[in-house]
Amino acid sequence: MSDELLTPTLIRAARALLEYDQEALAERLGISRKTLALIETMKPGGPVDPRRRRVLEEMKAKMEHEMHVEFIFRGDSTGEGVRLRRR
Repeated sequence: MSDELLTPTLIRAARALLEYDQEALAERLGISRKTLALIETMKPGGPVDPRRRRVLEEMKAKMEHEMHVEFIFRGDSTGEGVRLRRR
């Protein structure tokens, strides 16, 4: 898996793009709404607990493969974002 972890901003942007509320996205991802809410409000940039890292990696994989979301991570000359891939 990529070393890039989802940020709260990317998760909220993907959820908005998919037109899901927290409950709907959490159900699709197989996690609780409370877990999703906690992840969406975590502070980016600090160390990530190994369990949280695993959840973020699984969320990313499901959103990319099952929901066709493409994540664009912050680079030297670009900001972060999301878009839908063509099916």
